Amino acid sequence: MSAEELPKDEMTSYDRLMTAFELKKPDRVPVTPFNREWCLRQLGFKFIDGLMNPELYAYSQVWCIKKFGYDMVLDMLAVHAESEAMGSKLHIPEDAPPSVAVPAVRDYKTDLPKLRIPNPWRDGRLPLILRGTQIMKAICKKMDIPVMGYVQAVFRHTCMLRGTEAAMLDIKKRPDELKELMEIALESLIVYANAVVEAGADIIWVSDPVSSGDMLSRKHFEEFVHPYLRKEIKEIRRTGVKVFLHICGNVNDRIDLMAEAGPHAISVDEKVDLARAKKLIGHKVCLMGNVSPGKTLLFGKPSDVEAEAKKAIDDAAAGGGFVLASGCLTPAGMPAENVEALVRVAKTYGRYDHIK
Repeated sequence: MSAEELPKDEMTSYDRLMTAFELKKPDRVPVTPFNREWCLRQLGFKFIDGLMNPELYAYSQVWCIKKFGYDMVLDMLAVHAESEAMGSKLHIPEDAPPSVAVPAVRDYKTDLPKLRIPNPWRDGRLPLILRGTQIMKAICKKMDIPVMGYVQAVFRHTCMLRGTEAAMLDIKKRPDELKELMEIALESLIVYANAVVEAGADIIWVSDPVSSGDMLSRKHFEEFVHPYLRKEIKEIRRTGVKVFLHICGNVNDRIDLMAEAGPHAISVDEKVDLARAKKLIGHKVCLMGNVSPGKTLLFGKPSDVEAEAKKAIDDAAAGGGFVLASGCLTPAGMPAENVEALVRVAKTYGRYDHIK
């Protein structure tokens, strides 16, 4: 089925996503593959090109959403910019996302007093990200397409300031100092989140990949993650935007706590049982997910994408409050026909006049 043969949408992308986040039924299931470097690759550019050039990055996002017809553009997310602006040193490859090479807080006694809350419009590469958001908002507002801005969760930001291994050890060895660092991290993220909203973001993605069950026990999640998540999300929601929370990996044992943290929606990957999640928290928050970025979107055939997307709709779309999405960021090498298949399922099988 060609794009011209697909059923015509009755709602705009903006209204569709907002309706889903409010636990209601839009015309069809919204579809939001988390395309970042993939968009740059479609135009023949490398990751570093978009990282250094907000105009180019914004253009790649708008070009791809117009070509493929999904429902949301993304800012230049998850590049540790908040942590870099506070002193962490990054390793920046030519065609891959940055990583933290030297954390800002290697010694609590000497480094913690040096931390300062960054000015998002002046410090590090934060102004570049905000500029990209402004550009996308100016274009996408005319098309009623929502712009997503990214803000690290407190524990992730803390790990990028301290080093993940050191922060995990601190949970048992230096819990008081770790919590002091987390309070500073929280304050800085609230400042940055307000700037992201000011730049034009309609939706904020709060991401915490270091807090999954694959890395952290539920007990430690309750003490070191949940209280700070609640505060962060509460402050972001005060701005009036929608907020969704994403934690990679197996979160089946803490998905109730994720809902209690207060987001409008929760994004999950393929390790989560969507049908169980729908029964457990689907009446509280919108669910987003959970087509596998690696196994299915990167290496699968369009028929595999269609099968997995249809199962996700069957498991979680009934009654509204569901967004068909990739389980996390999509790989740069994902075949374009797999994006087309994902969108096609949402626009045909995902119509609410067909969903019971």
